[in-house]
Amino acid sequence: MAEKTTEIWSDLHQSIGPDSHGALKKVINVESVRTSIDNILGTFQGERIMLPEFGSNLRGFLFEPINQRLVNRLSNEIKDKIEIWDNRVEVIGVDFKTDPDNNYISITVSFNIRSYTETFNYTTTVTQ
Repeated sequence: MAEKTTEIWSDLHQSIGPDSHGALKKVINVESVRTSIDNILGTFQGERIMLPEFGSNLRGFLFEPINQRLVNRLSNEIKDKIEIWDNRVEVIGVDFKTDPDNNYISITVSFNIRSYTETFNYTTTVTQ
């Protein structure tokens, strides 16, 4: 029999629906932290009525020219917002792959989770 993973943190799975036991699907531990980062970066500030400060302004950068200045601003925005809204996370670095001709940026966030010894990654894209 497989050993059960100890649940430290949990969050709803992004595709809300029932699991095999009829309960809502959830993610635990590291995947819960990745879900939190996804929620922070995917929520535009002002979108949550009861918490308008929550989120980031990534979509606000969509129509700006992709250059080093934009990459620096995005990097600061990502690091600041994640660390403000999830105190479990310390952002180690933010890497970008850009394709200015197609208005595409792939963002990989490297982060540590406080009390864990390894570094984790989260990747998302911003497109126009």
